[in-house]
Amino acid sequence: MNPSTSLNPQQREAVETTRGPMLILAGAGSGKTRVIVHRIAHLIREQVPPSRIIAVTFTNKAANEMKERLSQMLGESGKGVHLSTFHSLGVRILRETIDLLGYHKNFVIYDSQDQLALIRNLMDEEGISESPLIDPKSAQQMIHHAKTRGTSPEELLVPNALPRTRLAGQLYRQYQETLKGCNALDFEDILNFCLKLFESHADKMQEIRDRFRYVMVDEYQDTNSVQYRLLKHLVRDHRNLCVVGDDDQSIYGWRGAEPGNLFQFEKDFPDVKVVRLEQNYRSTEVILKAANALIENNSQRMPKTLWSEKPGGELLGWIEAEDEVLETETVVRRIRLDIMRHNRKLEEYCILYRSNFQSRVLEESLREAKLPYRVVGGKSFFERKEIRDALAYLKLIQNPNDLVSLQRVINTPRRGIGKTSLMQLNACVAETSLPVLKIMSQARKYSSIPAEAASSMEVFSALLGDFQGRFEKGNLGEVFRELLDELGYLRFLEQQSGDVKSREKRIQVVQELLRGAQRYAEDHPENQLGDYLERMMLFSENDDQDGSTSQALTLMTLHSAKGLEFPYVYMVGMSEGLFPNPRALNDDAEEEERRLCYVGITRAQRELVFSMAKTRKRYQETLLQEPSRFLMELDPKLFSTPVIGEASLEQKGKMKKRSRSDFFQNLKQFNSQS
Repeated sequence: MNPSTSLNPQQREAVETTRGPMLILAGAGSGKTRVIVHRIAHLIREQVPPSRIIAVTFTNKAANEMKERLSQMLGESGKGVHLSTFHSLGVRILRETIDLLGYHKNFVIYDSQDQLALIRNLMDEEGISESPLIDPKSAQQMIHHAKTRGTSPEELLVPNALPRTRLAGQLYRQYQETLKGCNALDFEDILNFCLKLFESHADKMQEIRDRFRYVMVDEYQDTNSVQYRLLKHLVRDHRNLCVVGDDDQSIYGWRGAEPGNLFQFEKDFPDVKVVRLEQNYRSTEVILKAANALIENNSQRMPKTLWSEKPGGELLGWIEAEDEVLETETVVRRIRLDIMRHNRKLEEYCILYRSNFQSRVLEESLREAKLPYRVVGGKSFFERKEIRDALAYLKLIQNPNDLVSLQRVINTPRRGIGKTSLMQLNACVAETSLPVLKIMSQARKYSSIPAEAASSMEVFSALLGDFQGRFEKGNLGEVFRELLDELGYLRFLEQQSGDVKSREKRIQVVQELLRGAQRYAEDHPENQLGDYLERMMLFSENDDQDGSTSQALTLMTLHSAKGLEFPYVYMVGMSEGLFPNPRALNDDAEEEERRLCYVGITRAQRELVFSMAKTRKRYQETLLQEPSRFLMELDPKLFSTPVIGEASLEQKGKMKKRSRSDFFQNLKQFNSQS
């Protein structure tokens, strides 16, 4: 039996159209991942070699889900398809070709904290760390935005640029030069360098173009201009490019995503085949009516209307309280009662909010109620200091030019190598252009380096050099554990300040890192240290460290909720001043805020409840709150209690002209039942 027979007509059309450009407009919950996997399987059944097929998305989690589904569908015959994130694809290309740009193929990747540390060092060296024009974080953001647009340092240094912009341009230029000296890339470099290779070494990149004959892109609305230009180079000869996206779910404009790429696609590929996936398999009819009514207020969109074969459904819930503490207590109490009355599971519930700070009162209420919860999008496992320290040792062993990693770990634990000695070491590196570990291995030959520090440097360099050979020959997990043992790193953590519980937690997370490295070594015995580090550095911030929702309610921001679904969803803080976010409105991003609300609504499968507080404290001031403008765009009849009296659909257009305080009228009965 052909699995395609289980698809609806639009899905089947998307799966079976394989030649030329295709745009699949996939509404929320319309089965887009299923379509992509079936499309890959269809190509393989049509005798396309798996190695000629590539599908890229934005998170490792999504890529792994596709791999698992394809394996279940095709077994061994599905192996060889390249399923990855954009950045993993970029790294794969650069490992083969980056020498054309003057880099070594054992480059390392700097994450955001590495980047920030490097920028701070550069600003200190230039004596501008206290500049009123720019701080390290702002410089990092300006460099990031320039790179996502494909802007060079020189373009920020034009004579008529603002002083702040010119200063950022100077830092950007020095930053890139220093990265190259360290044989390091940041995340934006990965795709920018790939693009540069296609544009400046077209003949030598032809083999890459020939290799991938069928290219698919998931979450296309989240691509930026660099990614779009890179895709056009990849498919230049065959034009077999299939993109899947939904402009109504484009919520990452603040980090460079350009939903306009969807509109541009039809212009660049005028013969494109457009397929709309509008049947939703996730939510009830009531929830979809709310979502459709909301998003129709955006003017810049590609029309689509979600529909479901699940008629009716629970009406939308509404909770309002006097202040934010009572709001969260009411939400938690209602969830607890629902679980007891209907024998539901705690992990079926999710509470969504616009900004991270809103989680504090929610966490306090949940702890008071003794309800287990997990916060998605909180501090990442890989952002912990002890994890970054351990990985920095590996990065330095892999790439002896990595000055940022060296500065992080050279005195962790302490080795008697002071700031002055480090400055002298850096000066020697600049004068000789030798790798830093090479200089450290013979530090006593350099009279400028104090003798005691030089001796410590030679011991440290010898230890790392020894482990370079041990990693090449031994089991990655075992050698990693031996490295930390010989460094005395766990003993160092035991002696840190703080209570016993905090010290134990630090040691536990390092032990978990070691267990993960051992598992990786067992699953990938052919891979070496560089492969492991690449995986660690490409771990996406959107990929949850622990995807388990077992016996815990989920708290998360609306941005973190993209791609997830829950039977019962609560959207809290639905008031003006919180949602839409005022800063977003100042940036003229109301339509993106509305899309964010749409994403929240479409996470719900069975029930959706909104809540807000009538007052909210800010410093010593109590502010009156009004319902979010987004609630005012919904049909009152979709709520379990009329939103504004017995307002009819004809009267709906008058809502915005009335005081939003009217939203509270006739809700007392509902709230008393809550």
